[in-house]
Amino acid sequence: MSPLLIPPLPSRLSSVPLPPYAFVPGMHPHPVSGVGGHRYRCDEHLGTYDSQTYRRQHCLAIDLLNHGYYWESHEAWEAIWIAADPATLRAAFLKGLIKLAAAGVKARQGSSSGVRRHSDRAAALFLECERDATFECPGEFGITPTWLSQTSLQLAAAAERIVDTTVCPVRRVLPFVIVPDFGSSADFDSAPDFGSAIE
Repeated sequence: MSPLLIPPLPSRLSSVPLPPYAFVPGMHPHPVSGVGGHRYRCDEHLGTYDSQTYRRQHCLAIDLLNHGYYWESHEAWEAIWIAADPATLRAAFLKGLIKLAAAGVKARQGSSSGVRRHSDRAAALFLECERDATFECPGEFGITPTWLSQTSLQLAAAAERIVDTTVCPVRRVLPFVIVPDFGSSADFDSAPDFGSAIE
């Protein structure tokens, strides 16, 4: 079974430097508790909700995911999720992104069942957002729940083809990239489209 094509990287959305390695449990030192951990932005707290701060954090999380830093992107989205009202669709959407990033971590750990479990859960959360007409996601997040739910389901179906336990500082395994479109509220130099190599 051949691995899936990894698409080219889009332009960065953030100027924040990337960490020296992408943390994979059992492969690298834990960023906070491990000796020699990279401690990448670990002490940063976002505080109360502010749309510009959270947009920047969301764009950083996308950069991290696109570049293969799955654990770090999970943490970046989790910082926004913590500040979100847990009863809102915003929280469900962010939880879906967190689960999608967790699927990348499981792929690097060699767990196809973990990839499927997290991808299926992400798809369910995105579908929940998609079904509610009051959720105006693209303006805030630049990504539609429809695209994300379809991508998550395709990822679950392709789980065995993306696992890769190669020991190296960073390895991209997810066969898609996220390129958000924030519409007229965009203040980032990024192309307004998505790329997916899932077949």
